Amino acid sequence: MKRLLLLLSLFCVAHFSFAQDSGPKEITPQVLQKLKADIEKQIPAFKQKLSRENLTADRIEFSLDTFRIEQLVSKRMDVDYSTAGMNMAVEEQTASYDKLMNKYYNKLLKTLKPEDQKVLVSAQRAWLAYRDAELKLIGTMTKEEYSGGGSIQSSIAIGSYSELVVKRAIEIFNYYDGIIKDK
Repeated sequence: MKRLLLLLSLFCVAHFSFAQDSGPKEITPQVLQKLKADIEKQIPAFKQKLSRENLTADRIEFSLDTFRIEQLVSKRMDVDYSTAGMNMAVEEQTASYDKLMNKYYNKLLKTLKPEDQKVLVSAQRAWLAYRDAELKLIGTMTKEEYSGGGSIQSSIAIGSYSELVVKRAIEIFNYYDGIIKDK
């Protein structure tokens, strides 16, 4: 009996002493579906909170969309916190904000008079040219010869690009929301 207890004790000590986090996990379609479902469970309470703030329907919708995006990137990074996993999460975030920007760009375009639509189209084309040039600069500045290298450089580049898109999506929405509020 003593021998059995000793073996059991040694097993427990060995198992719990050397047990480690299994590391980052791949974001499979099933995992992604679960993460999104978890976020959707939070939406009713968040929507109710927003409804009490006397916001426009579009502001509430935009807030819910950005909430979903931000929560998903956070949850993805909790599951796959490898550099590649975090980069992929930020790339997905950027793509989602790009879709959001296009959604509100089109809504804004429809609310403007034809002569003012030309101004928006011109401004957006200029922003796209700026974004593309900035992306080239970010790529240059994260080269090893300028940055010192390291795997973090890819994260810095992806994060910098994402900031540009997120900022523009918010700007476009704010232009649209400003017009809608006044009507």
